[in-house]
Amino acid sequence: MSVSNRVPVISVQCDWDEVLRKKSGEAWVSCKFRGETGLHGKLFSRGQTDEGTPDVRGSDDFVVGKVTSSTLEVTYRPTGHKCVFISPRTVYTGIHKKSVVSLAVTPNGLSVSACTENKLQVWDANDGMLRRSLSSHVGDVYKCRFFPSGVVVLSAGADMLIKIWSAETGQCPVTLSGHTGAVMDVCIVNRGRNIISVSKDGTAKLWDCGQSACLGTLIKVDSTINCCSLGVANNKLDLGEPDEAPSEREIGTEDKVLVIGCEDGGVHVVAVRSRKTLFSFMLSSAINCVVVVSDNEFLVGCHSGEVLLYAFRENCNTPIVSWFESNSAALCLLPYKARGFFVGKADGSCIYYRIPNSGDGDHLDTRLHLTGPDCDPVYDLASDGTAVYTACRDATIRKYEVQNVILDVFKS
Repeated sequence: MSVSNRVPVISVQCDWDEVLRKKSGEAWVSCKFRGETGLHGKLFSRGQTDEGTPDVRGSDDFVVGKVTSSTLEVTYRPTGHKCVFISPRTVYTGIHKKSVVSLAVTPNGLSVSACTENKLQVWDANDGMLRRSLSSHVGDVYKCRFFPSGVVVLSAGADMLIKIWSAETGQCPVTLSGHTGAVMDVCIVNRGRNIISVSKDGTAKLWDCGQSACLGTLIKVDSTINCCSLGVANNKLDLGEPDEAPSEREIGTEDKVLVIGCEDGGVHVVAVRSRKTLFSFMLSSAINCVVVVSDNEFLVGCHSGEVLLYAFRENCNTPIVSWFESNSAALCLLPYKARGFFVGKADGSCIYYRIPNSGDGDHLDTRLHLTGPDCDPVYDLASDGTAVYTACRDATIRKYEVQNVILDVFKS
């Protein structure tokens, strides 16, 4: 296993971007290695530079680098570790009144989000205007996603149902039932004629949306399945053959693999067409999130706070890389551009990591943090292809312009 360099979590006051705009503004900053006492300092604003950006200096061993209207670079001098903080470009506070638990955004700016008040809202990310509310679930909605068309919504929740909606009319022509426990997560196969769901009942099921029918159970385990992610298999995996000829209603599953993460720490990789479990392994912590990042690799986020990168190959139970910088639970993962991903955590932090290439040591001591939440968990992440959005317990959705910052920091 290749463990990432021992890197601290550098944190800053959540409203730094507002405080440091003021002359004589002051914000706290800290540096903490996991398992050790944190080191604290202050950031002081001395007004504006000639370019109109805050002129900020740090106390103790905190050195302030480049500052813009939305970014703040801080280096902890004794170790050379650097963090670039990014404040939200837009903050949406009127869409929900309770914790936002799931979120999806299309490239055209149409958004859907769900909260613990059992509200499923379709809204416009360009102006924050509510388009319509989707009301039919009985109980909390745990997951909402867009189909590739960008005008059809998939939702699932505590009522053990999966629903398909028109985002344009708000109608729900399809309801899928068959789970005996809450539906925790969903995946869409190709263009969406088939979908996959996972549940507290320990099953992953494949569905035919057109006929509202279950095409089969992909796996049954003795634990709640918390999360799933679908990917395309590489040539290192023998996907096997199905025991029975698949239904003609099963479309596009022949090269697909499903990764599931369980409450008991189990991770299972399943060939969708053959229903064969290709490999499994157990971790010591509940699995809160998984995501396929390529046909060669997938990420696992643990309740312990650890994030692990694994390879798609048979009998693979040793991670390629482990990031374990805090004990705060990893709640959601979002691949972003080539060789990078965001992880949202229970302490309100949202951090961007680079996946190192073989022999690549560049930027392993650099992190990007999306700021704004004041210790409120970040439950979900989404992207419209450029900007990144976060769903938070404080009932707020935040939009961050990150693409140019990442290009500038990592020069790739």
